[in-house]
Amino acid sequence: MATLYAAGSAAQPQTAAVTDPAKGPHWRVLITWALLAVTMVLVNFKLIAALRFTDPDDALRLLQVRDLLAGQSWFDVHQYRIAAPEGVAMHWSRLVDLPIAGMILLLRPLLGTAGAEFITVIAVPLLTLLCGMALLGRLAARWFNDEVVALSCLMIGLSPPILCQFTPMRIDHHGWQIVLALVALSGLHARDALKGGAVIGVALAALMSISIEGLPLTALFLGLCALRGLRAPASRFDWLFAATLGLAGGSIAIFLGTRGTYDLATHCDAISPVHLALFAWVAAGAAALRFATPRTLAGQIAGLGVIGAGAVAIMFGVAPECRGGAFVMLDPLVKRYWYDSVAEGMPFWHTTAPMAAAIVAGPLLGLYGVFRLWREAKDAPTRLLWLDHMLLLAGAWLIGMAVARASATALVFAAVPSATLILGWVYHLRSVPILPRLGGYALVVSLLAPGLPVVMVMGAVSPVSANASAGQTVKSVAGINVGAMSISKCRYDVAGAALNKLPATDIFAPLDIGPDLIVKSHDRVVATGHHRGASGMHDVIAAFMAPPEEAHALVRKRHATLIAVCPDIYEPAVYAARAPKGLMAQLLNGKAPAWLEPVDIAPGSHIRFWKVLN
Repeated sequence: MATLYAAGSAAQPQTAAVTDPAKGPHWRVLITWALLAVTMVLVNFKLIAALRFTDPDDALRLLQVRDLLAGQSWFDVHQYRIAAPEGVAMHWSRLVDLPIAGMILLLRPLLGTAGAEFITVIAVPLLTLLCGMALLGRLAARWFNDEVVALSCLMIGLSPPILCQFTPMRIDHHGWQIVLALVALSGLHARDALKGGAVIGVALAALMSISIEGLPLTALFLGLCALRGLRAPASRFDWLFAATLGLAGGSIAIFLGTRGTYDLATHCDAISPVHLALFAWVAAGAAALRFATPRTLAGQIAGLGVIGAGAVAIMFGVAPECRGGAFVMLDPLVKRYWYDSVAEGMPFWHTTAPMAAAIVAGPLLGLYGVFRLWREAKDAPTRLLWLDHMLLLAGAWLIGMAVARASATALVFAAVPSATLILGWVYHLRSVPILPRLGGYALVVSLLAPGLPVVMVMGAVSPVSANASAGQTVKSVAGINVGAMSISKCRYDVAGAALNKLPATDIFAPLDIGPDLIVKSHDRVVATGHHRGASGMHDVIAAFMAPPEEAHALVRKRHATLIAVCPDIYEPAVYAARAPKGLMAQLLNGKAPAWLEPVDIAPGSHIRFWKVLN
């Protein structure tokens, strides 16, 4: 990374009060990381001890890695224990499996398989966090002093949308998306256009191979690279050329390295050949623009317009089904009762009030901070760099408000400017009288953690509302408010140990508990909350909401011999509330139909089981 910031004629570090060059950024980063890591381990100790994942995707990710280490092809990402025997073709990337599988292989000879997995699911998210903090610290150290470095890293710990993606056992891909976005940001701050552009392109290629949700962010970065070319014609669009070349080359290399020729079909939810063709077209157009170098601004804009129009024509001409996004083909029942209930994939107003405050207010603080840096810059190159950062942050903020889980990217982009702004205020408060100083510090705390004042206000207005918001989710799905849900008592480790004593079978279970059941046992499930298994998802939702006899036909269709339900989680409550005469409502009320027999397979697990009697 040091070569990116080599001396040159581009933007130079600023010299204001909080911008003295950092002398020991690495130690500041390590100390801050260690404090956050220890805190997260202590806070999540009970969940860690029980190896209890907080998100079903993490459980399924571990199962994917197990299958890989057990001999499943690197290029085959099917999960064959969902909707057996065909399985479900997952849209996930093997890139995320690499650090998990590598650490398990490294530790297995020393700790055994169980011990290696236990350490890995704790260590990998924390090491991913260290990568993100190192990138933030390196960026802050280029411009500012050690205190800014430390506070920039600490901003991660003060921001729930970021921190929740790095907690122990959070081994799914969202943390790596944040890290790769920071790599691209580092490229944007580089002084060498070709090197910086290449870093942007390769980082975005890796990010989109992990999740196609990175496409809007990629368009944002490429737009800024194009703007730099328009702003400085002498640069001959070096930024755009290098970024698009890195994007196209990186995407092709990653696709061949992780997918091979195993699946060449067009997919809207993952990088596929149509996307590679699009990236190659954009790279070829950027190369032509660089070498042709139109002399007039109108000619340059026209060239960019041709590139953009061609990209749109390739994408929607070859794959018109992708016009509505990755989930446009979802069954209406699945969309209504699964997709529309995933708050993290919805706009910010679908989240809790404290989380919404962090999503909206956090980047605003950074926008004001970067505006100040732009206004106070000492030279034109530095001013333009902070302008680009401001435009990038504004775009990421809008993306994050539209898709709540993407807000973490905007928040990390805001971290360094926010830290400089906050420290400037803190320095000023040291010289004011004690009462105004205390009031100022309170304001600083509320700006660092904008969700905190919301929790306090809600607590003052209604303790019930505060508890519901600070605890589990309260939301309306399909028009039904199911109320506050407490922390589940279900023990999947206990259930798995009991199930492993019986022959493997197909279990008909709610979507959210499927991954935990199959990662803890040798059994199979009909469906999980993963959209490529939409047929099984439809049958599960329909069966639990249907009258018992209709449900019986769907259960028999899927060859299930057991039904399993965790009674104190959100999903069963939704089915029961929406269909009070449906199968789930009857099961929760202890009124099993004649074709089901209650069986106490796993005492102490708090999970209810019924045997199918045909």
